[in-house]
Amino acid sequence: MFREITSEDLDRHCPFMPEEHEFEMHLNALAHEAEWLEGVTEVNRDGSHAIVVTTDATLDLLKERLIPLLQNHWAYLRIEL
Repeated sequence: MFREITSEDLDRHCPFMPEEHEFEMHLNALAHEAEWLEGVTEVNRDGSHAIVVTTDATLDLLKERLIPLLQNHWAYLRIEL
């Protein structure tokens, strides 16, 4: 699950509020990029803010492979915990 940037997220890594349309654009890009990760067999958008990744890799390995992708989109979206 992901969420849009809020004013509380602003810092040196995210110095400005993204435009409204940028969240959806970056969420789609993240889902598309995840399809190319080694071990990923399927990626789907589930609802408006979720990405579901099916993989034959371990969870720890998948997390390791996702980190660079998440860093590329950090100024536009956040993981919802």
